[in-house]
Amino acid sequence: MNLRQLYETSIRLGMALDVRGEAALHRQMAAARAEYEALPDWQQPYFDQERTRNPFGDVRIANGPEDVELRSVLLGINIGLPELLLADALRSKGQPIDAVIAHHTTGIGVAPSLVYDFMSVNAAFLEGTGVPAADAARVIDAYMAEKWQAVEDYSRIGPDSARLLGFPLACIHTPADYYTTEEVRPVVETAAPATVLDVVRALLTIPEVQSAARIGAGPRVMSGDPGRPVGRILYKFGGGYILPPEAYTLLGRAGVNTVLQIGCPPAHAAAAQAAGVTVVRIPHAACDNIGINRLLDAVEAEHGRLEVVACHGFERIRRRG
Repeated sequence: MNLRQLYETSIRLGMALDVRGEAALHRQMAAARAEYEALPDWQQPYFDQERTRNPFGDVRIANGPEDVELRSVLLGINIGLPELLLADALRSKGQPIDAVIAHHTTGIGVAPSLVYDFMSVNAAFLEGTGVPAADAARVIDAYMAEKWQAVEDYSRIGPDSARLLGFPLACIHTPADYYTTEEVRPVVETAAPATVLDVVRALLTIPEVQSAARIGAGPRVMSGDPGRPVGRILYKFGGGYILPPEAYTLLGRAGVNTVLQIGCPPAHAAAAQAAGVTVVRIPHAACDNIGINRLLDAVEAEHGRLEVVACHGFERIRRRG
């Protein structure tokens, strides 16, 4: 496959898993098209027209050529100048590196600024648990605005460096995160956990989580008590960032007892504790690895094997031959 095929296949697979449904995503792209057409001529050159064809702002090709054939790629959770220099060093030693792929948008061109195209699904996550739509929109809209206002232009460093070194560069985030749910949910449901500690035990059967636990970074109960009944679970994977602290109050009112997620800063843990919501944190790289590995397995099922040189927290674990 070539880079464009990897990109488009990832988008299609992600759309099929999105909780909002594909029709809603097509409406989002149509709205982006209308937004572009309504802009005055002087603003149109600065509009990312990929938004009209791709609903995920955190899936982008930051540097081409897009038709480069992919035999072997360097793939990491984060990609910056050190990883691009690593790719160059490996290439100089004879290791084929046809492209560099990041999971996170950090330093990957326009992607970090497109928060409204990858964070809006958080409102759907809340609504799916029974949170009133108006409350979900109020909390998530403010959260998106906060993230958008913090965007800076240092994200050009990745594409600039990739061009200088001659590497195609892309990032694939949301579709991989959706595949994390596809792996974690059935593992937990099959275990039929009674307590939160049982959830932790179930998570430790996942190879990527085991790898993290071996270096002292296993799943952690960040709020509540490990002996607490599991109750209703929200699998919060996707949406760019974890939920804002205010969301846990809404989840508690909606009857959610346990949230499985990546990361949990002190303010979030305190908010969840106050709301009576247990947060089980899955180690960040392990969680990302689960989703990336499942996505790559799905891509390989369509296009054939892709050799991956893993870096920056990534570990390739195949669940199929």
